[in-house]
Order: sequence, then structure tokens, then C-alpha cells
Amino acid sequence: MGTPNQDVQLSKGILEMKFMKKTKEKVEKELDDKEGQTMYSNEITEEMRRTGNLVFITTSIVNCKNLIDGRLSFGGMNQDIEKLMANDYAKILEQEEKRKEKDVTDVEMAKGYSTLVDNMSKKFKNKKSKNKNKFLKPSTNEVLME
Repeated sequence: MGTPNQDVQLSKGILEMKFMKKTKEKVEKELDDKEGQTMYSNEITEEMRRTGNLVFITTSIVNCKNLIDGRLSFGGMNQDIEKLMANDYAKILEQEEKRKEKDVTDVEMAKGYSTLVDNMSKKFKNKKSKNKNKFLKPSTNEVLME
């Protein structure tokens, strides 16, 4: 006799019948779930399984195309909207200012660069004087001795 926990699968012919549509969809969904679990079993952690699916869906393309909000007001027609527009504009200006801020001023950068150039020039000057002795032509006495 077979084991009681064995999965019983219906044949494809039976699942193709009209009255078995819901069962067919259910079986296909279970198969897809099993395939997905086997494919991503090493990437999905237990914590991910416990927390569930956190999906945020936005049906608008405003964020994708950097479009402005739909409600605008000019000339005092809708003061509430104008206040919101002014706040948004101020936030954008602040972000631009932060992006433009420099960590190091131009003068500090110039000083640092000049000291770097000086240090590198000193380094290469010392190497030239050390290597100078290596490439000297041998004297005539040394050549005759050999």
C-alpha cells in the first residue's frame, strides 16, 4: 500500500474538462509556487518569509517622469495651493544648495594641490640622484681589468 502523505496528481485530460477549470488553476498555481520556492530557496531568508510581502504599488507615472503635481494656482486664485507650491519650491532650492555646497574651499584645494606637487617633485629628485650612480659609464680602468 502507498504512503498516506503521498501527493495525488490528476491527469491532464481530467484537468482540461470544463468543470475542472478552478481545480486546474489551483494545481497550476501550486506548481508555480513550488518551482519558485525551489529556485529562490537559497536567496529567501526565514525573516523574509515571516514578514510577508511588502509591495508598494504606485499607479502614476508622475515620479518616473519628474512631472509636477496636477493642481497649480497663480495670482492668488487658490492661496492654499500657492502655499504648498512655495513650500515645494523652497525644498527643491534647499536640496540644490546642499548639492552645491563644497566640503573644501577653492583656496584650501589649491594649497593642498601645491603641497602635493612639491612633495612629488622632491620624491622624483631624490630618485634621480640615487639612480644616477647606477647608470654611470664604467671607467676605462675597470674595463681593462676585466
